[in-house]
Amino acid sequence: MVLNYIWIAFFLIAFIIALVKVIFFGDMEIFTAIMNSTFDSSKTAFEISLGLTGVLSLWLGIMKIGENSG
Repeated sequence: MVLNYIWIAFFLIAFIIALVKVIFFGDMEIFTAIMNSTFDSSKTAFEISLGLTGVLSLWLGIMKIGENSG
């Protein structure tokens, strides 16, 4: 439950900082930068999770063989 609040806080703080940059500094590219970095990070996270899933499957298979062999 607390993790949900942390993620919501991350997004709200980023949005507020972006609004401050737009209003006070006139940086109109900030929302584009936020969206691009979000998609880049999600792509990286997905690639890492695919690699970890492969390693997990390998070791679970090896452990299942060891479990069946006694």
